[in-house]
Amino acid sequence: MQVFWEDEAQVKTILKTLIIISCAQLAMPAVAAEAGNNALERMFAWWNKAIQQPDGFTEAAFRRYFTEDAAIVVNRKERVRGIGPMVKHFKRIQASVDYVEIILPFEEGFESGDRIFTYHRIRAREGGVESLSHVMGYAVVENGRISLVDFLSYDEPADKPAGKAAQ
Repeated sequence: MQVFWEDEAQVKTILKTLIIISCAQLAMPAVAAEAGNNALERMFAWWNKAIQQPDGFTEAAFRRYFTEDAAIVVNRKERVRGIGPMVKHFKRIQASVDYVEIILPFEEGFESGDRIFTYHRIRAREGGVESLSHVMGYAVVENGRISLVDFLSYDEPADKPAGKAAQ
C-alpha cells in the first residue's frame, strides 16, 4: 500500500508530532526518578519526616527500608550496622541537632543493577550553626531494601554561607 500526502506542510506537521510524542515518552523515566522512584530516595523522604517526630525512628520503620544487617559507611568508616543500632544512632543525631534535611530530589542520581548512585546535599543546623554537606556514593539494594549505604561526605567550611557556590 502506498500513501501519498497532499502537501509538504502536512508531512512536516506529522513528523513534528511524532518527534514530540517520542521525546515525551523518553522523558518519562527521568520524571519518575525525580519523584523518588527508587529505594534510597523513598527512604530519605521517610527519614526527613521521621527526624521531626519524637517517635519517628523505630525498628519497624527501619525494616521497611533496610535489611536486618544493613550497614552505613561514611568516609570509609562504618557508622552503624543492623536495625537496632540504626535506631539508636539516628535517635542520637535527632537529639543533637536543631534541624536536618536531606535535600530531595537528588542533585544527580542513577541506578545500575542493584546499586543506586547519588550526589545529594544535606542541610543542618546544630547549636544555631547552619551547615551544608555534599554527599556522593551509592546504596546496594536487595529485594527492594537497602543492604549497604557507602557515601563520601564533604562539609562546606563554616565561614562560607550554606548553599553558596565557590567563586
